[in-house]
Amino acid sequence: MSNFDLRKYLAEGKLLKENEGFNVDLYYDKDEDLVDLDAAFKAAPNISYNQVLDIFKSYEDEEILNDFKSEFPEGKDISKEDYFEFSERYIDDMSEVSYIQANWIGVSDDTVYEKAGLV
Repeated sequence: MSNFDLRKYLAEGKLLKENEGFNVDLYYDKDEDLVDLDAAFKAAPNISYNQVLDIFKSYEDEEILNDFKSEFPEGKDISKEDYFEFSERYIDDMSEVSYIQANWIGVSDDTVYEKAGLV
């Protein structure tokens, strides 16, 4: 018997389709000459478990990755709020909040890092 889960596959595809239309430029703050990450993060579409997992894998920190896997079983829906609260536990200072938000947004629009002044 295959481990293939049609519902999960279709849900992932639907999320990918929804994410394709997200444009971080809509949250550009002319006064700051940067993207307003708070507004963009609030408006950003949901992302899948695997996409969130990829974010934490990119940190190359086994402790964070293992904590994530134990707190969020595979396939569990992860809200932006859950992601943010979990991520906040591992930051050294508040300047890293921008990266937490940008990593979520970056799944849908990878130009966010440059447009938010993070690179």
